[in-house]
Amino acid sequence: MHTNYWANIILFIILLTYSSSLRGNDQAIELGLTKVNFSSNLDGWTTVTESEQIRYGEWRNNNPINQVGWGGGWGNWGPTVVWENYKTVTSNEFKRNSFNGEYGLVIQSIDPFVPSNATQYTPKQLGSYIVSPRIDLSRSDNDHLFFQYKRDQEIKLEVWLSKDNESYLGIWEENPSRYINHINVSSLGNGFSQVRINLQNLLIEMGQILINNDLEDSVISPENDELYIVFVAYDNANRRIGSVPNTIDIKSIWTPSYYGVDQNNEANIEPEIRLEPGTERVTVLGKIGETYELQKSLDLDRWEVSHSFTLKTRSETYPLSYFQEASKRTQFFRLKHKP
Repeated sequence: MHTNYWANIILFIILLTYSSSLRGNDQAIELGLTKVNFSSNLDGWTTVTESEQIRYGEWRNNNPINQVGWGGGWGNWGPTVVWENYKTVTSNEFKRNSFNGEYGLVIQSIDPFVPSNATQYTPKQLGSYIVSPRIDLSRSDNDHLFFQYKRDQEIKLEVWLSKDNESYLGIWEENPSRYINHINVSSLGNGFSQVRINLQNLLIEMGQILINNDLEDSVISPENDELYIVFVAYDNANRRIGSVPNTIDIKSIWTPSYYGVDQNNEANIEPEIRLEPGTERVTVLGKIGETYELQKSLDLDRWEVSHSFTLKTRSETYPLSYFQEASKRTQFFRLKHKP
């Protein structure tokens, strides 16, 4: 009996985690986002590393307390170098990885090299970067970025944006203090957290901050411009031999469309209408930028146009009362391309 109880609990947790992940993906699809496809390559994303020369060794302080040096002056109380060495350290690259069949990214911490008898070393952090292809912000007025991640304690993750792939602006790190009204983080229960960033509203707030600081040239327009998304992993370059390896895992990255990508694959999207029982809401789905007519009928023979609208996102939700007649008679609805 206890075995069945724990089995049910474990199954419930698995289903809850899977359901949470699916809900995140469904939200991304409804917003018209595109999932980054790492199944065979990096899907146009580019990795960048950093290098730094690290000095390390053993220094001893040979300052005798209250002892006067030769000639009446204080002696040499600075440290004496017993031994020292230098090593040029390069951060690791982001690599493709499979998470139960779903491809994403993994970054490993820098290989340790500082021996245990070293008393001093150059404290440095090195960044590993992966940069998206150019993202097109002109196709939607509701752009978002979704991703799921988990990380070990001693390696940090940040997200930057760039207008020109030359200068970068940070928009997210763990426990952020900026743009918090446009960022939602939720735990998925499997060690991963999902981050949802409303790029549209965040860029508006960021733009105003830049304008207020006389940096108009750095403003990224959420309606017209393109941008690059950058994931940044920071690690200590001076890891001691025997240190536990650290990793960051990233998956389920959803972004606005890449610039210049052919949208012919959207041409065959059929319009759909969903009535949500118990919520008094109607959701219409179709191609972004396409104009549709919502038609209604009382008998499935005669149809008339109730509303006409152009989708700004892949799906839009309205109250049922927006379409329903005051009489509350049984009605049928369908969605058609506007002739």
